[in-house]
Amino acid sequence: MNISNLNIYSYAAAFKAPIKTNLITLNERKVLVAGIVIDGVEYFAEANSFETPWYHFETIETVYQSLVNQFQIIKNRPISSIEAFNTLLDPEKPNASSCFDIIAYQYFNTLKPVTVLIGQTLHHDARVIQPNATRVKLKMHDNILEQVQTIRKTSDIEIVIDANRLMDANHFNLISKLSEYDILYFEEPFSSIEDYRLLHRLNPKINLAIDESATDAHTIQQFYNIGVNTAVIKYSRLGGVTSALKIKENLSEMKLVSGGMYEFGLSKYFTALLGETFQTVPDITPKGTYFAHDFTEYDEIIEGNQLVISVPKVKKSHLTLLAAYD
Repeated sequence: MNISNLNIYSYAAAFKAPIKTNLITLNERKVLVAGIVIDGVEYFAEANSFETPWYHFETIETVYQSLVNQFQIIKNRPISSIEAFNTLLDPEKPNASSCFDIIAYQYFNTLKPVTVLIGQTLHHDARVIQPNATRVKLKMHDNILEQVQTIRKTSDIEIVIDANRLMDANHFNLISKLSEYDILYFEEPFSSIEDYRLLHRLNPKINLAIDESATDAHTIQQFYNIGVNTAVIKYSRLGGVTSALKIKENLSEMKLVSGGMYEFGLSKYFTALLGETFQTVPDITPKGTYFAHDFTEYDEIIEGNQLVISVPKVKKSHLTLLAAYD
């Protein structure tokens, strides 16, 4: 394995409809795409950073610089395995490192189509559930109890409530009321680990999950030790697919969910690959849900409540080359 060149590209596409969350409103998705030439063949990875650090401390700008810095370390070095390759990556820059890991994963493995259960995310007052969805995620808002009650009048679908750390001990009563409607888990409800610990002591039957807090294996283990039984993990926050698979191997009792970040086809594929491995519903949506355009081409087949996704092919003509390094 000989890495000889780094190409950095950009891509942007408008959302079909603005994405409004508790943290931000997004009208378009801009991404960096890394192209690494290994043994004369270019492999690609989509960076899941945003323009501002609203979700993660790494941004498009900082990932760009880290890609260049790390490339200078690994280029032209003989590497025999993905494990040896990952020892050269910077754990303090997981989003950038995940790009190299994704590329190395493609080099060392033959990619195949993946099959996952279909999930759906409903923002705020939305009520309509797709007929083939097996789980619906609701974003926390002032009328969440009413939304859950309305859904439960007509559906027994699994419900997840994502709070993005907006709750604290003052919301314990609301969480208890919501749990009466068979909530699969409450995702990242608190900013303090002590609130997780206290609520679990008060009502251990309420299923709690971490998302933003799932930054590394040690932290995930800490939450598991106090009663959190589910972790929504994003491979870009852990440094790559390889790290995510190791967590599955080393912490088999923890339920893992593969989380997405409004991805295009390339990153979506690897989120789905982890979802297939974890055997839980990943945070991905059918093709065309968010974007009318993509820089990859891939096929999807809906079979009942499952989504079969082919291996994406990057269309370089859709990308804008920002810089090339050798």
